[in-house]
Amino acid sequence: MIEVSDNGHVRTIALNDPASFNSITEESANALLDALRAAVADPQIRAVLLTGNGKFFCAGGNLKNFMAQEGPLDDYVNQAIENTYNPLAEYMMAMPIPVVSAINGPAIGAGVGLGLNADIVLASKSAYFSLPFVPKLGVVPDMGCSWLVTRGLNYNQALALFLTGEALAAEDAARSGMIWKCVDDSDLMAEASTLAANLAKLSPAAIRRTKQALRSACESNFASQLKLEQQLQTVSFGGNAFQEGLRSFKERREADFIAHGDD
Repeated sequence: MIEVSDNGHVRTIALNDPASFNSITEESANALLDALRAAVADPQIRAVLLTGNGKFFCAGGNLKNFMAQEGPLDDYVNQAIENTYNPLAEYMMAMPIPVVSAINGPAIGAGVGLGLNADIVLASKSAYFSLPFVPKLGVVPDMGCSWLVTRGLNYNQALALFLTGEALAAEDAARSGMIWKCVDDSDLMAEASTLAANLAKLSPAAIRRTKQALRSACESNFASQLKLEQQLQTVSFGGNAFQEGLRSFKERREADFIAHGDD
C-alpha cells in the first residue's frame, strides 16, 4: 500500500496500489499516517516527497471498500472520517518538515485533498484534478478539499469544479495558482526530488516558523499577523541558523544548516 525510500535527508513515500489506482482505504490511510509520523520522528529526515506508483496519483476513496461495509454507511463514514481520514489530513497540515507532492497522474476526489495538502505541489502535464463528489455520488467534498481548493482558486472557480466534476488539467491548475508548477512527465520525479533535497538543506526552524506564519495568515487579520511575525522573527534572530547564515554571508559561501543543527 505504501512504499518508503530514503535519499539523503529526503524520504519518498509512494502510494503503492496501482491495481486500485492508489485509491484510499482506512488501512492505507493509517499506513500513510504512520509513514509520515515516522519521517518526522527520524532526525535524519528533513523533507518528505509524496507521490503515487503507476499511472494515477490517487483515485480517492475506494468505493468497493465502502460498498463492502455492513450496516448503515453514514455511521461507518462518520467514524472513518473522525478516526482515520481527518487525523491524516490534520497531521499533514501540521507537519514541521516540508512536504512536496509530485502528482504523477490523475488526482480524484479525496486524492485531490491528499495532494494539495502538501506544502509545495508539482504535477506532470498528463495529470489532472477531478472532484466528482457532487455530480457522480451525490455527496460533499471531504479530506479537506473544500478548504484546500478554495485557497488556490476563487469561490466561483472552486464551486464550478465541485458541481460540474469537470477535470482541471495540471497546466491550468498551475496557471490558476492551485499548484506551484506543472512539468513534463519525464521530468516530474527528478524536479520534485531536487526541490525536496534543496528544502532539506534549509534551516528546519525557519521552515517551521514560516509555515506557521503562512498557515496563520489564512485565518488572521493583518495586525495579528504582524505580531506573529515579530514573535517568530525575534526567536529566529537568536537561533543557530541565523548565526550560520551570517557566517556564510561573510565568507561568501552557501549556508550549511544541516551541519549547524536546528534552533
